[in-house]
Amino acid sequence: MANTPNYINFEVVVTPEKGKKSVFDKNAFPGVSNLDLYTPPMNKNIEVAQKLQRNGIEVHHIGEFSISAACDKDKFEAFFGTVIKKVKLPSAANVPADYEMYAPDKSSPWELPKVDSLDTLITGAYVQHDPILFADERPLPPMWADKFRLRVPVDIAQLLQASSVHKRGFTGKGVKVAMVDTGFYRHPYFIEQGYNFLAVTAPDALDHTSDDHGHGTGECANVFATAPGVNFVGVKMGNATLAIKTATELKPDIITNSWGYSVDLPNTSMPNWLKPLHLAILGAVKRGITVVFSAGNGHYGFPGSMPEVISVGGVVVESDLSYSATNYTSGFKSTWFPGRNVPDVSGLCGTQPSADYIVLPVQKGAVLDKSDGWGAFSGTSAAAPMVAGVCALLKEANPLLRPEDIKNLLKYTARDITQGMNAHNEEARPGPDLATGFGLVDACRAIESLT
Repeated sequence: MANTPNYINFEVVVTPEKGKKSVFDKNAFPGVSNLDLYTPPMNKNIEVAQKLQRNGIEVHHIGEFSISAACDKDKFEAFFGTVIKKVKLPSAANVPADYEMYAPDKSSPWELPKVDSLDTLITGAYVQHDPILFADERPLPPMWADKFRLRVPVDIAQLLQASSVHKRGFTGKGVKVAMVDTGFYRHPYFIEQGYNFLAVTAPDALDHTSDDHGHGTGECANVFATAPGVNFVGVKMGNATLAIKTATELKPDIITNSWGYSVDLPNTSMPNWLKPLHLAILGAVKRGITVVFSAGNGHYGFPGSMPEVISVGGVVVESDLSYSATNYTSGFKSTWFPGRNVPDVSGLCGTQPSADYIVLPVQKGAVLDKSDGWGAFSGTSAAAPMVAGVCALLKEANPLLRPEDIKNLLKYTARDITQGMNAHNEEARPGPDLATGFGLVDACRAIESLT
């Protein structure tokens, strides 16, 4: 269930054992290589979870690094001795006009509950905010004449050079791709194409077969466009951190995410409420899972700015087959991770002002449907799953590839883009740049580098 002003999702982190570190320490720098330092014993996590339940807190999941919990606003305020208020967001974050965050008021007191000695067992409890869907969609029918748009699967497969790879027998067969999003409706399009399509819910979400918004259903079609043979599993999310943990436990080869937070802003540092999500993603990568995130659409996207993930920007291809960076997508130097440039590579994406570019299936009656189950999508939300599909092709060709191997293969075989400017006014130029990263992913060149 998503956060609302009256329903609070939060992550609880237990106090570290002697010799271990807290992720909330000022000198904490967790990474894949040192995650054990930030991992509490599971029996302690279970003890805390049991005590939370005994005191009326809903416990959805006991994870390796944190406990996913929820309760209504009044219960949260009483239990932690605080007051929940609407957060004023910085204008530089470029969030949608209707996007809201609610968190404990910084001017109000905060107390760890003393009941059952929880104040000695818990380091912190942090509200988890709903992510931004890095997309711009407009309800449109599959047939259109007002402008040039791309179709799935044929246009996406051809422009990312995946069609020739499919003809060689590489389709992502045997590779499991998980996607965390708003839901996954089994659209007739998926059935007609014969895709291996499965959907589940995270423990705090409801009805994985429905997608009242349409974002997850539409975007997953881009995975299949570049890798039609994958074993796909969609994870319907509420608390994003919990959804990542759920996806990781499914043991996929790849997790793709078309969302994030516009928070990696200049002169800022990572807030405590995002640290459980950071650890969950590091935990997935440590297990050998390739994690893909959208870079954002003019946002300062996290987790896309994490060095351990594949961050995806956007390139627009016009009807005359000219290629350029798009004024819609993000490209920036991370403040939180010095030396990290975002994005790594790019998929296909539209341009402002309307940005609708790719026609994708949605559930009839969803927010994005007013035209018989189809909508027009864009943004790095669309680009990331295309790239995840190419990752699956590489994983099929060589199952021993590690996440860092796949990222490097994508980067050094990408098509260099030398025209255009992105939403952060970064110009495309020869070689890697902040406009498109290393360029547009090229499935054929990537596979050829292996075979």
